[in-house]
Amino acid sequence: MADQVDPDRVRGGQMTDAEIDDYLREAGTGVLSLAENNRAYAIPISFGYETGRAVFSYWQFGPDSRKKDLSETTERACLTVYDIDSQTDWRSVLAFGTLRELPTSEWRDAGELIDQNAWSPDLTPVGKRRLSIVGYELSIEEATGLQRRPDEPRS
Repeated sequence: MADQVDPDRVRGGQMTDAEIDDYLREAGTGVLSLAENNRAYAIPISFGYETGRAVFSYWQFGPDSRKKDLSETTERACLTVYDIDSQTDWRSVLAFGTLRELPTSEWRDAGELIDQNAWSPDLTPVGKRRLSIVGYELSIEEATGLQRRPDEPRS
């Protein structure tokens, strides 16, 4: 039988707004959760961040896009960002808000944010497929975070 985990060893504490802000600015990747009626739909996403908003793009490989359709109907999306180095070194943030498609006039600013910390996949193997990009913004209305850093005292 596996060893039991001491809850005091893994318990984290609340992150401050400044810590959440710093973490989202450095993270660059997460999982965006959308909804369709009572069904959740989550996608890995790379994003750029500045206080109060995350910007990202969807890579579309054809005319139909479930994530684009769900982005238009989801009333409140959730961006989950986390990293785990060990049981005593981890962070997680949940950021909630509304989505809006960015007009092309805002792509330059969004692109600059994305370039600061987002990760982009190598799409070379896609070849000559039709590929289009749609930009989105998550306007963050609420964010919560927990963390446990090795140098923190136990809560």
